[in-house]
Amino acid sequence: MQVFISGSFWAQPTVGSGQYLHGLATWLPRVAPQHRFVLVQPAAAPAGPPLPPGLAGATVRQPAIWLGRNLAKLIFEQITLPRAAAQLARGHGPAVVLVPYFAPPLRSALPVVTTVGDIIPLLLPEYRGGVHVQAYMALVRRAVRRSAHVLTFSAHSRADIVAHLGLPHAQVTAVPLAAGEQYSPGDQEAARAEVARRYGVEGPFIYYVGGLDARKNVTTLLRAFALLRARGVGATLVIAGRALGRNPHLFPDLDRLIADLELGATVRRIEVPHADGPLLYRACAVFAFPSRYEGFGLPPLEAMACGAPVVVSDASSLPEVVGEAALRVAPDDVLGWAAALGRVLSDPNLSAELRALGLARAARFSYRRVAEETLAVLERVATPLLPR
Repeated sequence: MQVFISGSFWAQPTVGSGQYLHGLATWLPRVAPQHRFVLVQPAAAPAGPPLPPGLAGATVRQPAIWLGRNLAKLIFEQITLPRAAAQLARGHGPAVVLVPYFAPPLRSALPVVTTVGDIIPLLLPEYRGGVHVQAYMALVRRAVRRSAHVLTFSAHSRADIVAHLGLPHAQVTAVPLAAGEQYSPGDQEAARAEVARRYGVEGPFIYYVGGLDARKNVTTLLRAFALLRARGVGATLVIAGRALGRNPHLFPDLDRLIADLELGATVRRIEVPHADGPLLYRACAVFAFPSRYEGFGLPPLEAMACGAPVVVSDASSLPEVVGEAALRVAPDDVLGWAAALGRVLSDPNLSAELRALGLARAARFSYRRVAEETLAVLERVATPLLPR
């Protein structure tokens, strides 16, 4: 079998779609060396990391680069990728195109397997964007219905995709994600000392990372933390990252809320390089993830893999990720969040129990499993394209 993989995110290994692509591209050849795996990229794409063993590369000419980056991306997704895959596959046995993000071609001579991590732009009004984004989503929404199969990351996302895209259940498979191999437990005291040295954060701290847009619900975390401080809890709240836009409906003004709650001295906002992610997880006293909606929810899994006690929202796909290995709270229950975080901070036995449960839970997720379950779908739908 030949698998032609869209390489649009190859040069972005730290973003979600890039992490997923790199995990698949590394493990698919390991679990199925008998097959041919080809990463297809436009010639003008930025250089990414070297290809892993067993993964071939195909660089294709990309017309209309001069017309703009977005149009060039659209042409690659809709025309260049399916055409190049068909040409490379012809006469060489069964083949399939894997598009590891929500942008399949509308027409393809080869069957297409598309990964749809979530359908947030179709569910949440503030994420629908302008007219160009809505037109693009209308196109890919129509195109995904023509995919031979759709992959997603959770049963919750599968149900949403079936309900809102009109696909039959049998055409959608949930394959849970995994944390990268760099997310592993380590010496907590050494990690805390290193965080103090690099970031100036000393003493126990609650940690949040995972985006600052509206659905991430960081405002609830801030209000819960204000209650903890009022009760005399001496922890710091560390929030990683920055807003990626200025739309107040999409990106709440966290700095203003911090000032209004008089938390300026006890909340730290920091930029964390991707390589430092495991360090912060290992050092924190508790990881908090109050998101209202996730297609999967990778940060809590990464945190558990590093040995952090975790508190998450009891919403969307998050219960599937953490199981019984984390405390779960309704996303908008400020009192409940304050109580759960306070319990972990004040009870060493509970903290140790959550660390042990989280490590055991995280060990159940691996990119070997992601690759094996993805491969089963690819093998089922691949078809030969005969020579002309």
